[in-house]
Amino acid sequence: MTTHHDAHGLAFTASSADSAQRFHDFTTCYMGFRPDTGLVLKEIATADPDMPMARIGKGYLAKLMGSASHSARADKVSAGMGAHLEQVGANDRERRHAAALAAWCAGDLDRTTRIWEDILLDHPMDGLALRLAHFTHFYSGDGRRMRDSLARVLPLWSEDHPNYGYLQGMYAFGLEEAGEYDKAERYGRAAVARNRQDAWSVHAVAHVLEMTERHEDGIAWVAELEDGWSTTNNFRFHLYWHKCLYHLERGEFDEVLRIYDAQVASDITSDFYLDICNCSSLLWRLEMFGVDVGDRWTALAEVARTHLADRDLIFVSLHYLMALIANGDMVAAEQMMDSLRTWSTLDDTQARICADVGLAIADGLKLARGGRHAEAVTVMEPVRYALARIGGSKAQRDVFMMILLDAAKASNDALVARALFAERLGDKVHSSWTWKNYGAVLEANGQTDEAMRAEEEARRILAA
Repeated sequence: MTTHHDAHGLAFTASSADSAQRFHDFTTCYMGFRPDTGLVLKEIATADPDMPMARIGKGYLAKLMGSASHSARADKVSAGMGAHLEQVGANDRERRHAAALAAWCAGDLDRTTRIWEDILLDHPMDGLALRLAHFTHFYSGDGRRMRDSLARVLPLWSEDHPNYGYLQGMYAFGLEEAGEYDKAERYGRAAVARNRQDAWSVHAVAHVLEMTERHEDGIAWVAELEDGWSTTNNFRFHLYWHKCLYHLERGEFDEVLRIYDAQVASDITSDFYLDICNCSSLLWRLEMFGVDVGDRWTALAEVARTHLADRDLIFVSLHYLMALIANGDMVAAEQMMDSLRTWSTLDDTQARICADVGLAIADGLKLARGGRHAEAVTVMEPVRYALARIGGSKAQRDVFMMILLDAAKASNDALVARALFAERLGDKVHSSWTWKNYGAVLEANGQTDEAMRAEEEARRILAA
């Protein structure tokens, strides 16, 4: 094997120049959430089975699935990499990618991300390292790191690079999660103008519209671009989820359920973790809005029961637990709780987050669903300012804040509930759910006139 370069100067140890260029194609597929991403990598590995990055790429894709069974496959790939790298004479960048995979398999996400960021210092055109770092920054819950990771690299890429728009979209999402909504929207819209199939960039703007409570604009934005983003892999269902959030705040519950059935929950048997996250959080939200979701929890619980021992991402595990608890599968839920408790004693990045934040949320879910509302508030309230540590986006994590507020209202502690709902109005002034519930807790606190004004505001928002 010898050194070959792709069209943008990245060096690969491979048997042919075609393998190097094809790996660039694989990176492009991954950035674009294309459904043939795995197939492209498989073709590279078949044609060039000893290519180090093809092997490492297989490990990366396995870890990205976020489940115990796929992680076992990644472990197997990583275990054999050291000797193979020596045998083929891999370059320094490839060796560092192998070290990142090993750290990821060991559960050290902090080290994994540092390695990718170090690679980018020397090789800023390494789009795979950049996109993977974006992923792990996302599941660290720190929008500033996600933003800054892109800011360090973006000026070094030519705007003529075919993947430049993907970087704009990633930067847009980091900006949004860091609270810079105007700038995020500009970068996101610029990225979509380059490529309307760029689902992550469409998604970045969708987040801005959610955070700035422009629900009607959000529905129009997602719908206008549907012919592009709907061609992607299962990530497309997350954009339908966003569309549901807009309709939910507008009180259009029949439309939410229609989209849920037709799209959001349409492929949950494929066992992609984000689908369950979408579904669990949406159904629980619907129920907090007072909507009967029928037997829809049953299918989610069936999938969740196959993930009781997963220890990859606490954010994902909590959504599996939501499905089990909501469906009344308390034996399986308790088994998962036991697994979380064991996980929290281990020494890895997500285990520490599980110990510090995840267990409290898990306990709160169980208590709230069991009608022990005051106890749910007692365990969840102390970790609410650390909630970002579980990862996911601000929009995704909001379901846990809503559950806390819903429990506070049901706990009959009108003072705590009033404080929490008033606080929420600082961010969600156009939220019908927040105003309606704020009115109810004001009434419970004897503030009848203020309650009437809050309830009128809820009605006004729904009528708009």
